[in-house]
Amino acid sequence: MKELDVPARATPSPAAGAHRLTPWRFAQRVTAGVLEHQSMGSAAMIAYFLLFATFPFLLTLASLLAFLPIPNLMDWLLRLLGAIVPSAAVDLMRNSVERLVTRQRSGLLSAGIVVSVWAAANAVEAFMQGLNRVFGLREHRPFWKTRGIAILLAVGVSLFTVMGLLALWFGSHVSHWWAGRGGLGPMPVQVWDTARWPLVLLLLIGAIDQLYYVGPAVRQRWRWVTPGAVVAVLGWVGASLGFSAYVRHFGSYNATYGSIGAVIILLTWMYLTSFFVLLGAEINAVAGERETGQPGTEVMT
Repeated sequence: MKELDVPARATPSPAAGAHRLTPWRFAQRVTAGVLEHQSMGSAAMIAYFLLFATFPFLLTLASLLAFLPIPNLMDWLLRLLGAIVPSAAVDLMRNSVERLVTRQRSGLLSAGIVVSVWAAANAVEAFMQGLNRVFGLREHRPFWKTRGIAILLAVGVSLFTVMGLLALWFGSHVSHWWAGRGGLGPMPVQVWDTARWPLVLLLLIGAIDQLYYVGPAVRQRWRWVTPGAVVAVLGWVGASLGFSAYVRHFGSYNATYGSIGAVIILLTWMYLTSFFVLLGAEINAVAGERETGQPGTEVMT
């Protein structure tokens, strides 16, 4: 996929006062950037690709977990995801993979890995296009390079996600074992239950910062934590919880859309996810101008 030509972001001079933006003016600049760079349209495109990547990924994950001697691991992971994602979307995922959890299918695993990586790369490449729009860049990299970056990011983020979820599962069981064998009572379990969610947020922030750093066609200075990634993760969590509450108490998707109501819910949640990632990139772009008075980045060759 090639990025459409878009006008480069105007480079303000230090004399223009970009580094003296008030919070209100900062928010105005971010809002104007979201509208100018069509971030809502980009989020819709990304959500479309994410939907097609989700089910091959879940089937591959279920096939991999079937080789582990851990009962009900996939169900535990989906319940954990259900703390954020609307329950109808989680039920749709569960129904799609429940017959694969208890079976080992090596043929399906081999085909599923190829399909899931390619589909996930489509979603990542759509993210890369959206990030280029945010930074006012033209995609000048060759197809093989952008596709390779997209595949590497897709594999890296997938492994990052699976390892993080497995770490949560093992951490929970280790804390229970420590509570029973260490004579400390329920304290280890309580500590872990409290600490695991900040850990998840930090992992998500790190994953999004990787996307911000590698995705755009520009060479940037690496930063471990960016304000855009923090806002993206916190905003996504708040929007996901709010959307889940809306679907649970006020939504009538099943009455309106019938059997595809769960798909609409999942697609809407993916749209919110994509939008907040692009919003975080817009915040980083404006923050960079505020600090330096100019974008201050070198285009990669």
